[in-house]
Amino acid sequence: MSGRRDTTRGPRITDLPQRHDALLVLDVDEVILHFIAPFCDLLAEYGARLHFDSFRLTGNVRSVATGTALTGHQLDGVTDQLYAEQERRQRPVEGAREALDRLRRDADIVFLTAMTPSFFDQRRRLLDAAGLPDPMIATERSKGGVVAELAARWRGPIAFVDDLPPNLETVRRSVPDVHLVHLMANAEFRRHLPPMPAGTVRAEGWPGAEAALLQIVAGG
Repeated sequence: MSGRRDTTRGPRITDLPQRHDALLVLDVDEVILHFIAPFCDLLAEYGARLHFDSFRLTGNVRSVATGTALTGHQLDGVTDQLYAEQERRQRPVEGAREALDRLRRDADIVFLTAMTPSFFDQRRRLLDAAGLPDPMIATERSKGGVVAELAARWRGPIAFVDDLPPNLETVRRSVPDVHLVHLMANAEFRRHLPPMPAGTVRAEGWPGAEAALLQIVAGG
């Protein structure tokens, strides 16, 4: 064993099944699974609270007793605990499973999550239990690079859905022809969103996201 930490886990892109020309690449946290709500629940167990003062976690998570902001290292520890315990803490975003059941008739779906790959097995079990069996890639690589590799295999329209504008931007730069859709389950953070890449479709829930994705798949 070399001791090198894996930066990606999941099926190889060359092994992914292709049933349709169209492809939907979906982020997981805040798109398919709630992240902010269970993160806040976990923070409360540590005596801390997330303040929705801006579009970031660092500096906005503060001790209830002292008002002191948690450090980045402390936040990383809370996030790791959430991912380790995600099977009992995270729940599907409302309408996600039903929308994907319909979208799957006309497009292939791949989950692309920036979650630390060491938690791949927990997330795979959680998605399977929620009726979301589509292949998942967990990576610490740039999402733009991964989507570019996916785009080399699918010849139809491709859409990328994410909650973070910087991820949408890196995909736009890597694969300009990919359709971008922004979706964030948490309404409080949406008030502080930074600018989106040009042409991004903004959806506030799965009904709007599904309508946009159906139009993209249909070539509209």
